[in-house]
Amino acid sequence: MLFRSFLMVFVFITPLSAQAEGHYLVDHIDSIKLSHALSLAQLVTQSVEKYPDYQLLIAIKEEGNALSQRGNQWLAGGAAVYVNYKDDFAGSKTGAYEVDAGVSVPLWNWGQRSAGQELANYSLLQVAAKEKLIHLEVAGLLRHALWEIKMAQQKLLFAQAQFRFSEKLLATVKRRVDLGDLARTDLLLVQSDMLQKKTDLIQAEAETMHARKAYFYLTQSEVMPAKIEEQQSALAKITAEHPALLRVNTLILKKKSAMKWIKAKGAGQATFAIGGNTEREARGEDTVDSITFGFSVPFGGTSYAAPKVAAANSALVEAEVERAHLHRELSLELHEAEHELEIEQVTLELAKQMESNAQEYIKMASLSFDAGEINLMDYLKIQARSQSAINQLAESKLKLQRNIALYNQAVGVLP
Repeated sequence: MLFRSFLMVFVFITPLSAQAEGHYLVDHIDSIKLSHALSLAQLVTQSVEKYPDYQLLIAIKEEGNALSQRGNQWLAGGAAVYVNYKDDFAGSKTGAYEVDAGVSVPLWNWGQRSAGQELANYSLLQVAAKEKLIHLEVAGLLRHALWEIKMAQQKLLFAQAQFRFSEKLLATVKRRVDLGDLARTDLLLVQSDMLQKKTDLIQAEAETMHARKAYFYLTQSEVMPAKIEEQQSALAKITAEHPALLRVNTLILKKKSAMKWIKAKGAGQATFAIGGNTEREARGEDTVDSITFGFSVPFGGTSYAAPKVAAANSALVEAEVERAHLHRELSLELHEAEHELEIEQVTLELAKQMESNAQEYIKMASLSFDAGEINLMDYLKIQARSQSAINQLAESKLKLQRNIALYNQAVGVLP
């Protein structure tokens, strides 16, 4: 009798179904809905737009557009109007004066405009690189949140099954105590076990609700994909296409272009001026009008530009150092993900054997308890170990799928 009850409750622990919803000991319920129409890839796309870092893309794009607009101009800066007026000294009464007026425009230094256009191009490429990285970051958060829900639901199913079995066992023991087959101390033991299982169930419910709420705050949605399992990526190493490395590589190219720009600009801009001159030597004489041209070329300013060049080079080296550290960190994460996946594959095979043994063990223990061959304490110990072994198989299957998702995350693959 007890063995059949045990099988009905424990043998097939499946993901939380709609029928299980609503049967909780605590009223605080954070609902979640499964959607077969929603894919994991679609969920990532939807969640990216709600992710705070998404606003960075707008700022980076605006910077790139501004640099592109500057690099496409024919002039190196804004034009300036100048006026110079000269007059005779007060009291001389000669009436002499001279007026110079014109427009001065800055010219591109050699290679400066191309450096500016290159800087603009790499700034815009940063938008695409950052967008890919944000997608990967969001995918990682979602993978973690979704599998937290799955693991919490499995623990909840386990706690529910333990509690239901404990209730059935309590009813059986109470009946046998009334018949005089068991002592009242056995009833108290089973009651205590049932209360502990109830406490565990309340805690499992709370953890499930916490996992669901964390998912809601991340996605602003109560709907999750019904299928979150992934195929393992064929990538076996960190490549330059990894979104995190791609972002840093694009940043390094931008830093190199920024240094070219600063070097090309040097100590200042060359300028070209065109204007007119009006001159009169004395009152009553005719004015002399002439057109004027002028060039201004800065020189000898290397020492003044050196600090800016050094700062740009420092920023470039810092980005290259960041890339080196990042590649090492990503490689370590991939190694850990690969190792965890291998461990879980072996663990799953062991869990299958343990589950098979547990099924046979609980069967013999139930028959022995019904026949009075073992006492209640020993039976509860056997039952607890067997339940744990059966649950371990279900958890191991989930962990294997979760570790595949984490492996894909480590190599930088989106769902």
